Amino acid sequence: MFKPNIAYLFLIAVLFLGTACSSNQAETPTSSSEPATTAVIDYNSTAENVFSLYKAEEMSSEDKVKNMLAQLEGIDWTEYNRLSNGKTLATLELLYTHRSLIKPEHYRSLFLATTNLDGASAEQYAAIAGELFTKDTEGVVQALADLSDDANRQSVISSIAYHLGYQDVSQVKQELEQWQTDKGLGDPEKNVISSLIAALNNP
Repeated sequence: MFKPNIAYLFLIAVLFLGTACSSNQAETPTSSSEPATTAVIDYNSTAENVFSLYKAEEMSSEDKVKNMLAQLEGIDWTEYNRLSNGKTLATLELLYTHRSLIKPEHYRSLFLATTNLDGASAEQYAAIAGELFTKDTEGVVQALADLSDDANRQSVISSIAYHLGYQDVSQVKQELEQWQTDKGLGDPEKNVISSLIAALNNP
């Protein structure tokens, strides 16, 4: 009678331990999967990527600007302002200070970075776009003509017109009309110039 009881108890113990182990193994992956997915989504935010460059202490200001210029496309400045605790204007001022680093290959990224600009930030962006236009009219017009998003194109054109509005507007329009006539421009480029003149006429 004694031996069967021992065997029976041993069998119960083995079954109990096996069930507990398999239960632990099944629960482990579930507990760690969700946080990892959330972290990846946050890290891939354009606003967060740009801010991580802006606050990088090991990088020079010039390197920050060069890297940020390649990351700006599609940024939402409201989101950036929230993530950065109000650093939108300071970030745009950094870009303006180092605007000589902005090359034609950066124009598209910069021109697709107008979402939710307002107040002083919109003025700072206008200063950047306006200075680029003054320095490289042909390159900026070409980049704007190549944009497929008409709303973005018009937003940048309005920003440029706002900046040019601080100059002698009649002279600016005369120069644009002359440039449009003299240059062998295609229809998309002519439309950009026409839109810019219209924006100057209706500030």
